[in-house]
Amino acid sequence: MIKVRRVHGVRRVHGVRRVRRVHGVRRVHMVLMVALAFAPSQAQAQDAALEARVMTAVRAALAPALPFPASDELGSLPADGRANDPWMVKPLQPGDRTIEVIANPLNEAHQRRAAKAMAQIEQSIEAAQRRADLQYERAVAEAKRTGRSQDVDGVTLSDEGLAGARIDAESHVTIDVAFNEPSPGGVTINSSPPGVYRDDNGVERFREAQSIVRLARPQSSRDAGLSSLAITLRGNEVLIADLLRKTDWSSLLEHLK
Repeated sequence: MIKVRRVHGVRRVHGVRRVRRVHGVRRVHMVLMVALAFAPSQAQAQDAALEARVMTAVRAALAPALPFPASDELGSLPADGRANDPWMVKPLQPGDRTIEVIANPLNEAHQRRAAKAMAQIEQSIEAAQRRADLQYERAVAEAKRTGRSQDVDGVTLSDEGLAGARIDAESHVTIDVAFNEPSPGGVTINSSPPGVYRDDNGVERFREAQSIVRLARPQSSRDAGLSSLAITLRGNEVLIADLLRKTDWSSLLEHLK
């Protein structure tokens, strides 16, 4: 009897131990699940904080060359409704990595340039419309002769010609900020001027001005998760040159410590 009681007791103890172990595994499993679920949101919050800090630093570094008013949220009109300033800056929204500088549509100098360009654009569109009409007439004649349908090109934005592309380029500057792009270290700037080229179909196209500023601190002093920046400026050649000249890029490196 005593032996049986001991065996039963051992069995009961073993049973309790087994239950406790299972409960412990379940608790660890639940903790891991909570931790794994929380990790992505924590990483996203850290990335968002880093992004906001960097964009604030970039905007501050560009400030000497951008003493212009903010636009409305859509970038349509200056928020203050004034026509004096030639440019306006679209306010940054959370998550933005692009700073947009837009010609003030109320500014008289810009209106004169736009009106001149519009006259040239209308001429290009009229010529494109005439070409489309001739193509349509030939397509109709060919369809009657062969019974086969023909594709006809319509008039598109690309038919605005060089004048349309040029006024678009001259009316804005976009500043795109990319993280962790390859960089030789320090500050390097590569620029290409605006120009005209021919595409694969032999049609003349306008290429806007572009400059790329690459920044990187020495590896030993870089932030975790942020090794370098590549800032690409596209659009108005004169304003881009002003931005490159007036921005203290080295001080931007200090902002990113």
